[in-house]
Amino acid sequence: MPPPLPPASPDVPVPSVAPVPSVASVPSVPVVPPVSPYARSARRGSTRRGSARRGAARAVRRTLLPLTVVVAAAAAPLATATPGYPATPGAQTAVVSQDCVSSRIRVALGNPTAASTTFTVTWPGNGTWTPAVAAGDRSDLFFTKASGTAYSFRVTTPQGLDTTLSGTLNCDGALGSQVGMDCPRAADGSPPATHALRVTLVNRSPVQQTFTVAWPGRGGSPWTRTVAAGASDDSLYWTVANGTPYTFTTTTPTGYSRTESGTATCGLASGTPGLNAQTLFSPATPISGLNRLSADGSTYETYTGTAASVRIPAMAVTRSGTVIAMADARVDSSADLGGASNNIQVALRRSSDGGATWTAPAVVAHAPTTHEGYGDSSLLVDRSVGANGKVFAFINYSPAPGIGYYGSAAGSNSATDTTAMHIRYIASTDNGATWSAPVDLNPQVKSTGWAGLFASSGHGTQLASGRLVQPIVYRENGVDHAGDIYSDDHGATWHAGPAAATGVNESKVVQRGNGKVVQNLRSNAGGNRWYATAGDASPAGATDVASAFGPAWNSGLVDPGCNADEISYLQPSQLGANGAPTTTSVAFLSNNASTARSELTVRVSQDDGATWPHQALIKSKAAGYSTLAVLQGGSIADLYEIGDTGGIVFAAFTLPWVQQAP
Repeated sequence: MPPPLPPASPDVPVPSVAPVPSVASVPSVPVVPPVSPYARSARRGSTRRGSARRGAARAVRRTLLPLTVVVAAAAAPLATATPGYPATPGAQTAVVSQDCVSSRIRVALGNPTAASTTFTVTWPGNGTWTPAVAAGDRSDLFFTKASGTAYSFRVTTPQGLDTTLSGTLNCDGALGSQVGMDCPRAADGSPPATHALRVTLVNRSPVQQTFTVAWPGRGGSPWTRTVAAGASDDSLYWTVANGTPYTFTTTTPTGYSRTESGTATCGLASGTPGLNAQTLFSPATPISGLNRLSADGSTYETYTGTAASVRIPAMAVTRSGTVIAMADARVDSSADLGGASNNIQVALRRSSDGGATWTAPAVVAHAPTTHEGYGDSSLLVDRSVGANGKVFAFINYSPAPGIGYYGSAAGSNSATDTTAMHIRYIASTDNGATWSAPVDLNPQVKSTGWAGLFASSGHGTQLASGRLVQPIVYRENGVDHAGDIYSDDHGATWHAGPAAATGVNESKVVQRGNGKVVQNLRSNAGGNRWYATAGDASPAGATDVASAFGPAWNSGLVDPGCNADEISYLQPSQLGANGAPTTTSVAFLSNNASTARSELTVRVSQDDGATWPHQALIKSKAAGYSTLAVLQGGSIADLYEIGDTGGIVFAAFTLPWVQQAP
């Protein structure tokens, strides 16, 4: 939820320090790491928080090492080499992978030992790098090179790691043809008689490609589309009746060929399109329960109406499998909290059948007046209490126009403070059917030295220990920090942990298969995703987000500076003996894999994020904030926005579809 620094335009980049570690309890002073001698790509497109001033030089940490900037504008398959994995658990690792999203060679350096170390990475003819990696932490090097570049890295550590990783960056065959269905529902929940069956063509190669799509027996077949390098095209679609059989064969002159057959039906069953999408909220969507001033000019009433802008998706799946989706109903304009009239209210829809049908849109939280705003929601499920678990919906409260993130003042953490934003929550124990009154958390979690404070939108995380974690952003001494608030008593009390990094804002928390807790971070400078690792996770979870984070590192995963998501691939029923989620090394990442807010891409990793060998394009061209959830049965959902007025879309897909299984 990043409102701009007034009075500049929200579309102007902000000068920013790249993320560096900081501790919330210590007065924050911006720490500027050495400026990289290498060029970085310029950020383009709209931005939100941290988007108000022209960029200055972008400082970067030691691991930001692009050799030449050739950033593609679309997602790409990740061909992966995996030499360097340890023969025994706990050994240091060096893993090379290829990322055709940005034509990069990535080297992931892992140090799971109890002591910090320095890796020496040598690429003959290119240079030697010596990144220091904290105990139990990881760091990435990345090199942006042309397809066809041969590489050979020798990686050593004082503890005895000595491995050589060689290969050739090959993005020439990085092409894709994906079949999906638009699956809208009528107001009564019934499916229409026809749907749009769509073929999306993806060209992650370094050269323009001409695709030919044939559907035998279909009038007009075949069709051709020329797709620029690093781009996509979703203009091929057919309005078909439910149950229509299809066979698509997609080829290019360069030798790409893919045939996919099935039946045009929504639902993700075997033999149907592996991607379904439907719009849940749009500026034309009637929303009940909106708050407005009555005709008498002094009291307020509820009504059913529409919002000028719908933004900021939040989503979670309860223990019973109910999907809860929230979004901002920005009634008067697209402005963020504190901007314009400040009339923002939180709308909700629920689904008990995995996203096939939904309750009608209704406001679940609004402030007493329309000049106070509620927005940028985040959902967190405590699976370990009660028959249904307990759902927390964090909502950010702006007490008046002009009191946004950047318009907030330090000096108070009172629940009645009118000079700064607040974090509040509402809670539900019946799968989101009813909600409690708002609880203000500023007295518990806000330092009086902080000015702006907000809960990062999307969702929080329950760790294997049972601890509840909600990411936050706060501003201290003119600097943005990402951190977390957490609860060990099922939400009765909340505490602020140390900062994960500085020069960042919205983030997500992920617990790895080894128990480690990492923060996936949006950088104010844009360019790439950043990570930071919390303290060692004990069996009781006593030292994760409550203890200091290691140094933040640049992952090399391209990102325009946008709220994104990473989740563990765990179904709602995959719980430990304490009722909390278990752990897994499989993770999903959803972000705009581009230098602009476009090309929404989902990736999957099976090695705790060291490599991302599979990916699929969820939305061609314009897209924005996104949030993920795993549905009952193992399908995955991505709730994403399309600009200020393009709507909030729910997309459900299968793991084989992401893996592009033939």
